[in-house]
Amino acid sequence: MKKYLTLFALTIVLTLTISGCMRCQNNTVFTSPLVESFLTNYSFVMTDSTGVTVLEGTMKPKIFEDPDFTGIFAVTKVIDDRYSSIIPQGGKFSGVIDEKKKKAFINLNPALSDNNVFLRFDIKDNELNGTWEKSTMMGVKERGGFSATKVK
Repeated sequence: MKKYLTLFALTIVLTLTISGCMRCQNNTVFTSPLVESFLTNYSFVMTDSTGVTVLEGTMKPKIFEDPDFTGIFAVTKVIDDRYSSIIPQGGKFSGVIDEKKKKAFINLNPALSDNNVFLRFDIKDNELNGTWEKSTMMGVKERGGFSATKVK
């Protein structure tokens, strides 16, 4: 009789454990309205240091793990060919968001420790506005403006 009670108790514990773990997969992760609004598709423009547009593209921040996020981007139009070798043409990016200050930072080339393009920008409603810079082991080589708008 003791064997059956032990087996019955183990069955109940195992069932509750599996049931609890299965429900964890369906839990909603709660984020702030700013983050919810930020995780969408954008169309972006990068300018040189004089304000002339050098390329255009798209980006999508996808995964948020407070305060970090990751996403994908693609350059869709190179206006000044000199920038096609300076700025990666697409891939994965990583970044950090400061919700209190409504600012973010993105590394367009996170797999490398050199030749990175960094974006720093303010988050405002449907727009992202800031700067970009190409950073190498020798320091900043290029910089300019960055702006993005949500794609509806």
